[in-house]
Amino acid sequence: MTNENFAPQQTIIEILKTKPRTVSAEIIPPRNGMETQTIFNQIERLRGAGVDFIAVTKGAGGSLRGGTLPLAQLVRSSFGVCSLAHFTCRDYTKEEIENNLMDHHYFGIRNILALRGDPPDGQPGYFQPSPNRHTYAYQLVEQIRALNAGRYLHRDGFDDKNKERTGQPTKFCIGVAAHPEHAPLEQGVEYFQRKIEAGAQYGITQMLFSADPYKRFVEALAKRGLNVPILPGVRIITSAQTAERMRNKFSDVSIPDSLIEKLTKAHSKEAAREVGMNATLELCQELLKAGAPGIHIFVMSDTGSACELISALR
Repeated sequence: MTNENFAPQQTIIEILKTKPRTVSAEIIPPRNGMETQTIFNQIERLRGAGVDFIAVTKGAGGSLRGGTLPLAQLVRSSFGVCSLAHFTCRDYTKEEIENNLMDHHYFGIRNILALRGDPPDGQPGYFQPSPNRHTYAYQLVEQIRALNAGRYLHRDGFDDKNKERTGQPTKFCIGVAAHPEHAPLEQGVEYFQRKIEAGAQYGITQMLFSADPYKRFVEALAKRGLNVPILPGVRIITSAQTAERMRNKFSDVSIPDSLIEKLTKAHSKEAAREVGMNATLELCQELLKAGAPGIHIFVMSDTGSACELISALR
């Protein structure tokens, strides 16, 4: 018996190969205990705007945001949109990772964004894993690639350690994060290359507010013979306060002073929103002109602006 709700979905790589440009969106599960209709309404509006796929983020440890896998499944089965599930390894043992990946496999979720995972707010960024956990995202990519080859973990006391344990191969399409503004640039390129060599097939950048870091990053990768698709991520900022807050929170995200100045001078919320929309659309056009295979929009809570941007790009 087959159930189309669990049938394997189209992969991001397949979409990128068949479309001259893509427009995708990234949503955040609601805080635990919050009502769920808002997120369903958000997905419906994004579908109506014409997104090619919707990514569902994974809350950092301690953030108390569950629901990534169920929402990714609902996006594809109930809303008919290709979904991408964020998958972090920071808080899980290798055995827990394999079990969680099998949950995705059984649901037919084929698109995984393999991440180490951010620390909870207030904790230092330096990460020292406990035993039997991955230190870096490329190690998670390697584990997923092993499953795609049908290689599974041994179970102590049950499996012969002298023999490789094999089973049904999974068919995950693996994406990873790219950090064009990592300093120094060559180190950021090296980190990304390691993920690609481990088995990743494409990248999605962190939030960009200028096209120059993206151009430099892609050019540096090309010099190394790496020409994998890299989707630039953008976010619409509609207030100077939000811009300053992001500046303080994200060390590797630079927001132009000119944008903050325009937002500060805006005489109303509507005017500030127009400033943010125009700046983001101009950025998207420059990124596409530079050869970006599509635009990935961090929606946050401003679904209306995101849908307007999607329509403009369409």
